[in-house]
Amino acid sequence: MIWLFISLIVIAAISNAVMDVLQFKFSNSIFSKFKNQNWWNPKLSWANKWKNGDPLQGENFWGSSRWFVRFTDAWYFFQGLMFTSLFFSIIYYTTIFSKFVDFIGIYLIFTIIFEIFYSKIFCLKQ
Repeated sequence: MIWLFISLIVIAAISNAVMDVLQFKFSNSIFSKFKNQNWWNPKLSWANKWKNGDPLQGENFWGSSRWFVRFTDAWYFFQGLMFTSLFFSIIYYTTIFSKFVDFIGIYLIFTIIFEIFYSKIFCLKQ
């Protein structure tokens, strides 16, 4: 079960890297080259929550700005995946060394995976 736990932590870290790249480095990322920019580009995708992209016209579909916001754009989708992975990882966690040592290990796994994806894999060379 430890591999399932670690896999969920890795998924959470990658998801967090996607979110930060979308928000802070979108124009210099692999995501700027993807089709369906209305899903990937945060400058466009925010409008997916609203009918005709206009908040004054109300939600695009029931719950699109609340309960089902995860399905409106990439940033919210990966936020949902990150939280879901972290919450499920709790179910599969069992102490390996001690809670403190395990915390350090989990922190290092998350941080290293995040950094690799954030600065190396998802960003284009300048």
